[in-house]
Amino acid sequence: MKKIILTCLVLVLAGCFGPAKFDSSSEASIKESTKKIVESLPEANHEEFQKALMYFSIGGEGGLKAMMGAAFAGKSSDATNEAMLAENLKAIDGLTGEQILEKYRSSLEQDRIKREKEEAERQKVKSLKKEAQELLDSNKFEEALSRYKALSEISSGVEAAEIGIEKTTKAMEEFTEKVSYMDKVEITEFLAKRVDTYRKKEIPAVRISLKNKGDRSLDKVKVVVYFKDKAGNTIFEEDFHPVLVSKYSFSGDNKPLKPGYVKEMEKDKFYTLESALSDWQEGKATAKVVDIEFTK
Repeated sequence: MKKIILTCLVLVLAGCFGPAKFDSSSEASIKESTKKIVESLPEANHEEFQKALMYFSIGGEGGLKAMMGAAFAGKSSDATNEAMLAENLKAIDGLTGEQILEKYRSSLEQDRIKREKEEAERQKVKSLKKEAQELLDSNKFEEALSRYKALSEISSGVEAAEIGIEKTTKAMEEFTEKVSYMDKVEITEFLAKRVDTYRKKEIPAVRISLKNKGDRSLDKVKVVVYFKDKAGNTIFEEDFHPVLVSKYSFSGDNKPLKPGYVKEMEKDKFYTLESALSDWQEGKATAKVVDIEFTK
């Protein structure tokens, strides 16, 4: 009998003098248990414990972002914040001061790992979006689609990937249509020679005339002229726009090239170059339609 009583007494004393534990059941118990825990911890750990208590009361790093978001959205109030804090503190209910500190340190490490992962993901998304756009601008549609597909496999990049794939698919269809139609834009006249102007003598110049043999009106026709030396090597190229409808142009020639229509230069008129092209063999040049835009 004495042995049983002694055992019970030991258990009771152990309960009375054991490590203080956090009690989140009420506001009073939170204050009282916090006080006891602080008194039981070494002074060197007091500041860290206060930070840990604040950390868990707001629900950790993610909880702080949620509270700030609710505040900016006007959805927070003192009552809801107090209820949220009380609910958050249940995460450390029944833990000793040392256990709370250990949990706090572990949570901070997990937060750090999560931040690094999210930052790496953001950089990956940014890189893939940039690569895809550059490939799209270069009309490398298959390569651009492969980048957007890789982007779609990242959770934060799914929306951008869907938009990019749609944009790339549309651009590919439009490009295919344009390339097909360019065969219907005939260069009916091409002449490359040196001419004299009021300012300069013997400068490279070209004449270009076109005919739209298709069934669509064109707001832009871009022609590239390749200039060659005596050996037939291309040494220079220049872009020309015999057809270019623009709201910034006030000339009477600001008209689309309609189906069946021709675009011819006035007699003795030339497009001239700024460069002297001293290595150019006069007359040696080729012209190619490289881009068009349909009238909308």
